Amino acid sequence: MLARLVLITLLVGTVAGCSKRTTSPVQPASSAVLKSTPGDGATAVRLDAGISLDFGVAVDRGVVERGFHLISEADMSGPCPDSSMAVHVSMDSVMSNPAMLAHMDAIHATAGAITWNDAGTVCTFMPDTLMRAQTRYMMHMDRSMLEMMGGKGGVMAGGQMTSLGDMVSHFQTTTADGHAGHH
Repeated sequence: MLARLVLITLLVGTVAGCSKRTTSPVQPASSAVLKSTPGDGATAVRLDAGISLDFGVAVDRGVVERGFHLISEADMSGPCPDSSMAVHVSMDSVMSNPAMLAHMDAIHATAGAITWNDAGTVCTFMPDTLMRAQTRYMMHMDRSMLEMMGGKGGVMAGGQMTSLGDMVSHFQTTTADGHAGHH
């Protein structure tokens, strides 16, 4: 993930041309870089792991608490109480459908609680129960979070943009016995 951030930073620096700058081309000008743990594409994530968001600067806690959702792929294929949204298809399809993504956030997101460090720069989402074994999860960070970070000169260090301008990031959990599928 760091290599991707460095590459993006280098590409942006190259496109920006020869402007005078006081920072290194591999060092962002702002300390506001939203980093998630686990990172995008992580595998073998522990079932009892918390999801940490490190903003690098103090942020509006309410915006984050309203805008962050964790959704398991298993919940997308499970039963739905809303008959108009009964067919959820796949995680990738949900990401490209704004109505379905909002539905998943509202109805199928993993329940949990967010705690903050004293400085208001890092929060950790702890699911109310263990995550499911060998399951793909999507962290959805809505556009309001990204706009807040943009207002602070910040960027996201990994993930994909949706058609709504939201950010999603994915990870895969380990097996129930902790061997990540290797026996």
